[in-house]
Amino acid sequence: MTDGAGRTPLTFTAMTYNLWGRWRVADRMPALRGMLRLRQPDLLATQELHPVSRDTVDAALPGHDRVHDDFPGWATRSNLWWRRDLFSTNGHGAEDVGIRSEHARLFWVRLRRPGAPELVFATAHLTWPGHPDEIADDRSPRVAQSRAIVAALADLAGPDDAVLFCSDVNDYARPLWTFQDAGYAEPFGWLGTVSPVTHPVYPLALAQPPRQPGVQITQKAIDWQFLRGPLRPRSAEVVEYFADGVAPSDHKPVLCTYGFPAEREDER
Repeated sequence: MTDGAGRTPLTFTAMTYNLWGRWRVADRMPALRGMLRLRQPDLLATQELHPVSRDTVDAALPGHDRVHDDFPGWATRSNLWWRRDLFSTNGHGAEDVGIRSEHARLFWVRLRRPGAPELVFATAHLTWPGHPDEIADDRSPRVAQSRAIVAALADLAGPDDAVLFCSDVNDYARPLWTFQDAGYAEPFGWLGTVSPVTHPVYPLALAQPPRQPGVQITQKAIDWQFLRGPLRPRSAEVVEYFADGVAPSDHKPVLCTYGFPAEREDER
């Protein structure tokens, strides 16, 4: 079935997942493999990536491609995976949007599917509130970062493109409003509900309790997917998963289903 413009409607799943960097990385990889093999997201955006977790994702999703690039951030900060039988790539990049970590960027890839709009699929990890610079000056950098991301995505996406931006925003309010003000939606609100907690997973996989309890153990929803253009949410879930009592990360992944509409709607 196609619409009048010859486009084929396509439904796919997308997951965003903060993989918690190097923390107990070897202990957590069996759980990460198990969760990804069970859920098999068509698209996967990661934050706090590590070479070990990157290789684990590759092994768990053999039908997927990801970005291969010499810039170190693609191995140590974020990367993007897509099912090769659903999408092909039409370029990728890493834009400096002021995130306060070495090699941290807005990472993006442009994806193609015959008969469907092009999709700009992107991810970024906004600065953690416990960063030494933020502790020193007592000012959040995340609003400026989110505005820079909105501007960068506007440059990357054409008027007929779909955009899916996945992020650990490390905040609960103003960065989200920045995306809303720029015309982005998020799947939970679109579907008439609210996001469950995404951080922290409990019990925490740490030998010692966190040093900043107000930051680390306050339950919060900080992992989000934002969409714009010809893309429609069909479902949204925060995934609970343990294997032998171990979670893959201190964050929970957010898994959503999307469809390219058969017709470009002006109203929801």
